[in-house]
Amino acid sequence: MIALTAKQKLAAARARQNPDATAEKPREAILDGLQTVGAAIAEDGYIFSPSGPKFVRKCGDLGFQITIQSDRNNVAGRRAAIWVHAFVYSRTYTAWSKKHSSHWIRPNAPFPLPVFATQLGYLCEPSGWAEWDFADKAKRQVIAGDLTAAIQAGAYPLFATFETGVEEVARLAQQDWPSPEGILSYLLSAGHRDLADETLRRYIHQRPDLRSRFERLNREFTEHGVPKHREGGVHDLAAFAVATGCRGGI
Repeated sequence: MIALTAKQKLAAARARQNPDATAEKPREAILDGLQTVGAAIAEDGYIFSPSGPKFVRKCGDLGFQITIQSDRNNVAGRRAAIWVHAFVYSRTYTAWSKKHSSHWIRPNAPFPLPVFATQLGYLCEPSGWAEWDFADKAKRQVIAGDLTAAIQAGAYPLFATFETGVEEVARLAQQDWPSPEGILSYLLSAGHRDLADETLRRYIHQRPDLRSRFERLNREFTEHGVPKHREGGVHDLAAFAVATGCRGGI
């Protein structure tokens, strides 16, 4: 992947030095392909917004968003690749985050913050980073169909989990991606503290390799206050637990 990225960067640099004014621009190719995707999922309630671009569907308190990110190494007429991300938003969660007294919950961060976010490729089989390239007009409809199928097979089940209920959402925290903080925050914001406590407890106890460090950091942050910086992983999870009073069996 590193070698491929290097080749793409080199090709993009050469193209910028000798641009082909007649070639189809990457954004034009991408929007053309996405229009096909949008038409296919519109009947499921998704609205296509070219500014972004993104597909959005709202369901009560929840907002489901499929966001498109263009590769910065795209080249007119040669490469019009995109990366696709699935986001879940909640108005209740956003309000809870804004009102929370701890800086660790990021009340001053740009809102709305997603409850759950991941690259679409990690929701599909086989799991892994995925991209779709709309540069070739002859293959564009096929690529659009493949992306549509990936959204339906990957993002739809994730979104359906949130529509099913909080118990199903809690089970998502047992995955190794992303960090369970978002799920725990969602449960807390919805008033399900007992379920949040049990979810964190299960997460910690199923991972003995991080349990001792979590317990140590939890005690440290309880005694001296949560840190001002983030390090990721169990460090941030322990700080989150202290800031919210979420108990993981400590």
